Amino acid sequence: MIARFLLLILGLSLAACSSFDGRWKSAASSGTATRWEGRWTSHKHQTPSGPAGGRLRAVIEPAPEGKLTAHFHANWQIFSSDYTMTLNPKGASPRRGSGRNFVGTHELPKMFGGTYRYEAQIVDDDFQASYDSSYDTGIFTLRRLPPAKDYASAHAGH
Repeated sequence: MIARFLLLILGLSLAACSSFDGRWKSAASSGTATRWEGRWTSHKHQTPSGPAGGRLRAVIEPAPEGKLTAHFHANWQIFSSDYTMTLNPKGASPRRGSGRNFVGTHELPKMFGGTYRYEAQIVDDDFQASYDSSYDTGIFTLRRLPPAKDYASAHAGH
């Protein structure tokens, strides 16, 4: 039974990864979607080498009413997961560059923290966000990739 459960988890992980990878590859030449790459870091959880965290990639697409749809692919050790959330515009833009503030939520099963709340700021090519749930708090730090960046190097080590 454990072997079946592990195979199911592995299969779902691979299917999610290939779905995100298709979106990632398409966004490289999209006129509207942008690709972002960076890290997520937990403020609650520690590993022997420091705060828990890992690689984070995102494809962000414009949505109606000034909203953004963000498709994330997060890595932690040998695990990865995908999720999509809507970033809703919040308040006035920051003074610097073409910055915008957003808020959003993402629902996970209660055992994984339930509702995650996000506050994000995009200024030029930098995406900074904080997240909070009953299970974890932390940050996302991403940088926008140029449209012409080679897909193979961005895909390595997913």
